[in-house]
Amino acid sequence: MTEEIREYKGGIEMAVVCSDLSLLESINALLRQSGMIGVRGEDGVVHYIIDGRQNRPRASAAVTALVGGYPCGKVEEEFLDACLKSVFREFGLNMSLIGTTVLMDAVKSIYLSGLKVPVSMKTIYMSAARSYKMTFSQIERDVRYAVKNSTFSGMRTRNIVQSLVTRTGRRLKFGTEGP
Repeated sequence: MTEEIREYKGGIEMAVVCSDLSLLESINALLRQSGMIGVRGEDGVVHYIIDGRQNRPRASAAVTALVGGYPCGKVEEEFLDACLKSVFREFGLNMSLIGTTVLMDAVKSIYLSGLKVPVSMKTIYMSAARSYKMTFSQIERDVRYAVKNSTFSGMRTRNIVQSLVTRTGRRLKFGTEGP
């Protein structure tokens, strides 16, 4: 069995040759799950297969990250960081403030873990206080200051985190062209 994808104008060509349909289905499942596969050839060079069938912006970001010289395992994390920064700037959060960094770490952690935003921000503040070796009240004050100087001014922090998680998810799914 052979599955081929060819685009001669752009110089893109991919062929997967195998004698087992289940192997071809496994490769397809891996592509759908992670968005790309890296295969090391006999000469030691890694050849990448990137799935652009469902999510073209994500595939484009993966190619850009690879061409930009990011290590193979960092592509997903680099794309997530880029989306987070884009969303935070969109809402006027100053990236140089500690409070913004705390919010970014919280949103990233919530997004990667797949958990829901906690009912109380206390757990996020306590975790950040340990990480940054600061007191709970310092973290709370820094986050309040970052929020006060953004378009979120006046909103509850938990609602802000929920909005940021949702917007980041949309950005990851649709790229910069998304809603």
